[in-house]
Amino acid sequence: MTPAPSPAGSTRSVDTSSLAARLAQAAMAIVLAIISVLLMLTTHRMQFGLFGFDVPAGLLFGAVFQVVTCVFLWSATGSRFPLLVLGCLWGMLATPFLGESVGGGVLLPAMIGDVPQLSGWVVQGLGLVIPFLIAGGITVVGKLSTRAR
Repeated sequence: MTPAPSPAGSTRSVDTSSLAARLAQAAMAIVLAIISVLLMLTTHRMQFGLFGFDVPAGLLFGAVFQVVTCVFLWSATGSRFPLLVLGCLWGMLATPFLGESVGGGVLLPAMIGDVPQLSGWVVQGLGLVIPFLIAGGITVVGKLSTRAR
């Protein structure tokens, strides 16, 4: 158990490392990974015009959703473990949609004709990289704040 300071200054004990806590963290990450994959894969091609430019609204929404999901997992559990589960699981859950079907790519084709589909590559990067970047950022900030004391 690790002590977590409360806003009032007292410390309370939060269980983040027992088997039950890890299973609960993994369950939360699995559910949110499924939602994240389905949401990001179905909305990544949405765009809207703004002052003559096409704004990739689906990619922006997906990035914001992934960041909010990671912040929620970290704040709800106090651990980086569910962020790592989310990042690892995102790629595995997205894999069935990446392949070739009889009519071409399923949801994320690499090419349509001779035109590369960059939004498919970007959404995969967002889904995989954001959880690891946030977990790394939490680690670095934790190390820096410990050294500053």
